[in-house]
Amino acid sequence: MKYLTILFVLLFCSCNNYIDVADIRVLAKEKTMLEIRGLVSGVVQGNNQLGGFYIQDARYFYKKSVFVNSSEQVSVGDEVLLNAIIIEKNNETQLDNVELIKILSHNRFINVEQISLPISDEQWEELEGCFVEIVDKLQISDSYQFNKHGQLLLSKGELIQETELFDAQDDSLEITELTLQQELNSIYVDDLSDLKFPQIDSLYIDPFKVVVGAKCSNIKGFVSQFNNTYKLRLVNDLIVEQPISPKLIDLDTDLKIMNFNLYNLFNGNGKKEGFPTARGAKSYDAYQLQLKKLASAIYAVDPDILALMEIENDGEDEFSSIQQFCDYLNKHGDREYEIAHTHGVIGDYPIKTGIIYDPSVVETKYKAQYHNHPNFSRPSLSQRFIYDDSLEFVICANHFKSKGSRNAKGLDLDQKDGQASYNFKRTLQAKTLLDIIDSLYFDENIIVLGDFNAYSQEDPIQALQSTNLNRLKTVNHSYVYKGKNGSLDHVFVSDNFKDHIDQVQTWNINSIYPSWINYSHNLADSSYFRSSDHNPMVIGVNRYEK
Repeated sequence: MKYLTILFVLLFCSCNNYIDVADIRVLAKEKTMLEIRGLVSGVVQGNNQLGGFYIQDARYFYKKSVFVNSSEQVSVGDEVLLNAIIIEKNNETQLDNVELIKILSHNRFINVEQISLPISDEQWEELEGCFVEIVDKLQISDSYQFNKHGQLLLSKGELIQETELFDAQDDSLEITELTLQQELNSIYVDDLSDLKFPQIDSLYIDPFKVVVGAKCSNIKGFVSQFNNTYKLRLVNDLIVEQPISPKLIDLDTDLKIMNFNLYNLFNGNGKKEGFPTARGAKSYDAYQLQLKKLASAIYAVDPDILALMEIENDGEDEFSSIQQFCDYLNKHGDREYEIAHTHGVIGDYPIKTGIIYDPSVVETKYKAQYHNHPNFSRPSLSQRFIYDDSLEFVICANHFKSKGSRNAKGLDLDQKDGQASYNFKRTLQAKTLLDIIDSLYFDENIIVLGDFNAYSQEDPIQALQSTNLNRLKTVNHSYVYKGKNGSLDHVFVSDNFKDHIDQVQTWNINSIYPSWINYSHNLADSSYFRSSDHNPMVIGVNRYEK
């Protein structure tokens, strides 16, 4: 049937001396020069790496279009006749080696195809090269590629990490269905260039309005393909409805505990020198801005106790990152925090967990203890506190192995079940943590918190909930990865202490905001927005049971 179609098209060409755009795809593998008629629907020329124009079928309302690699001077609405070779570039049909024969007419009507999500890859393929308008209001789901390639991921509704909702072993069908539905309801939008690291403040949206969840309309452009990914090259600015900023945490409670990933807080050599270090800020000035942004978030919450992740593992003396962070908070705020000093067993990993507290509100009992078990990537840290001379409890801060695949082997390889790499190791870490809790803190009041690098229905989190620990649920998620929301940060409380927990909140000030307002970018400010890539969590504790 394919060869009969090609024969028919070639016969049609010989009779009419040219072919229309709708007929070219069956000839994509024929490397001969063809005479093609089309209607210019968009011009993309200038210093932008793309260079060319789009033509659609000249016949009224015919849904076929193609991109033309050419510097020929044409205008939108021109009906043109040209010689070209049909090629496939990164799986996209294009016209190359172009010679403009003549312009047949001007100011012709341009068809704009109105579409609505969900749309399958097969449907996008049919629309390749077409000028379309998405009639739905879509929301921003991911901005990771915006400052790198000028791309945003838009979706019809919020995207969720599948294992945030479904068990990897028991709900594989539900995971597959959710993955498919989210793909059908998502599309990347792009600028009209192929530039790397474009000037983002001159793109199709104000970069300060790029917030996950923000609603967008006026979505018009040309359907394009790069390898197996479809995208829409926008021809105009998006209209954005700015979401309401998250409210400040205001817990009416006796005691506030804040769980906060500090986004690799490294202080050089502690003497305003030694930058860049292995992680974190590349200069002393960037480090100072990082401190301001982190402190701004902490001052807004005003916690009595801080459980910290991703702080430099460089001891606890006056030049250490944790001591200088504590000093900074005290210098610029209203508290006089102290660090929970340990016996110094912290392993050899570049980052660690830490605890800071206000001694005027709580007192410590014994030194804090790192549990330097070989199963841990970063040792777990526990500190016993006494509040109001009577309420005694333990805070256990954790940072489990990340999902990155580097050096993974054996059972730590990605098992393709939605839990990514090192799920086996994280599950082993969860079981090790339970053994430590059972042996050292059995039947005691304990809050277990931290960055567990596992979503709510994954094996490590399920393992931690299998004893007397209860996971406290929150409204917001703590992290966004590839456009999908989920919680990598969790709080668990023992059965005998859960009635002292007033509430827990995830404060949505980081994960939904773009990376270019963090401390390392030239567009950054000193606000708490994007002070980290993880959202902080705040736990309210009452001296008396509810």
